[in-house]
Amino acid sequence: MLFGVFGGALFPFIAIIGRKIGATEFQIALLMAAPFIANAFALLWTENILGVSRVWYVVWPNAIGRAVLVAMFFIATPFYYTLLVFIYMLITAIPFPSYASVMKTNYPDKERGRLMGYIRIGTAFFWIIASTIAGWILEKGTENYHYVFPAAALFGVLSALEFGNIRIRREKKHRENLAAFSHITAPFKNESFNRFLFVYSIFEFGLLLILPLFPLIQVDNAHIPNFVAGIFGTIFSITWLAGFFFWGRFIDKHPLSSLLKLLFLITSGLPLIYLLTYNLWWLGIAQVIAGFVAAAIELVGYVVITRMASTKETPRYMAVHTVLGGIRGATAPFLGPVIMNNLGADAAFVVSIAFMIFALVLIKGKRAVGYDT
Repeated sequence: MLFGVFGGALFPFIAIIGRKIGATEFQIALLMAAPFIANAFALLWTENILGVSRVWYVVWPNAIGRAVLVAMFFIATPFYYTLLVFIYMLITAIPFPSYASVMKTNYPDKERGRLMGYIRIGTAFFWIIASTIAGWILEKGTENYHYVFPAAALFGVLSALEFGNIRIRREKKHRENLAAFSHITAPFKNESFNRFLFVYSIFEFGLLLILPLFPLIQVDNAHIPNFVAGIFGTIFSITWLAGFFFWGRFIDKHPLSSLLKLLFLITSGLPLIYLLTYNLWWLGIAQVIAGFVAAAIELVGYVVITRMASTKETPRYMAVHTVLGGIRGATAPFLGPVIMNNLGADAAFVVSIAFMIFALVLIKGKRAVGYDT
């Protein structure tokens, strides 16, 4: 619930506000790529190098990283705005391997998708409220982000601290060395994991390629008001919430190949809408799609990896998954604006659709996807 207030008052507006205060296309691409670039450092936190509980790695980097955003009260230029968001993303990427480990330990394999979905339903409900209120405040003046973002950050810090109340039974706390090369490469010996990574990487590259184009087009072409941006955040959150109901049960009951086919097909509707029109009503429908597929994207990595890997290996698998995501995120979002500036936005959306359809074609049952139980 606390994270829902934090995320709802912040994430729907980061790129929109950045563009409105003068961020360049490169800076917008960097804002969209920041969480993925930060993920590339996840390998540094694969092993328990401090000898503390895995919950510790989730709590304190998140608390510190979110507290950094309180400095938005003083930020007025796009350069420092982008830099501060990037620092926040860099610090809060530390928890990913350990968060996966906590999910592996505390939730049964057969019920993990549903249980994680239920938790995120609470998040989405408060996200809806927060994004609506934040959009209303920001509509009164874009400069109000000086107050909205720091206030959201405080809820984010409280959320991280509350996570510290989670306890892991029979957890062994001992100091480990940094991940050795053999630890890093071990997940690649799993052929099912390799096939999953290959197909998913093609799909996500196509999605990340157009990610910076969404706020650019919304601000420059559709001239979106801040309040409408908040409404878009609300629409996203409602379908995100509905998505957790649907995908949480779907993941537990269907093979991975069926999940990926449906996910890739639905997601391809995002670039298709932007290819056809910039009308705000239709862009609102795009938010419906975005929220629905975001729930699946958030769940699929954790659920698939925690099924494939043992408790000891889970952080390593998640680290490899997030690092590859970081590589994709460090390249694809910067390619989209380049294609748009040289060939037009339509060309970028066509390329995006092609990647998603290609990934869809590659799914041919167990041998193509890998994990299909």
